[in-house]
Amino acid sequence: MFTAILVALVVILSRLLLRRREAREQWEAAGRPEPTPRTPEERERDRRTALTWGCLVVAVPAVLMLAYAVTR
Repeated sequence: MFTAILVALVVILSRLLLRRREAREQWEAAGRPEPTPRTPEERERDRRTALTWGCLVVAVPAVLMLAYAVTR
């Protein structure tokens, strides 16, 4: 279980850092324009995405533990 959680965290954090770096590079290449304000639709989409990933982070290790318990 610990390994599954650790792998999930490493993957999520590495993807997050990669996306932030790409966004910063695009921002600097564009001459550092002011960021556009987030619309309510974008905020809602971000909230749903965070909820989905949060559920997956909890569900995947739980399913792995259940599979281990059943096959043991």
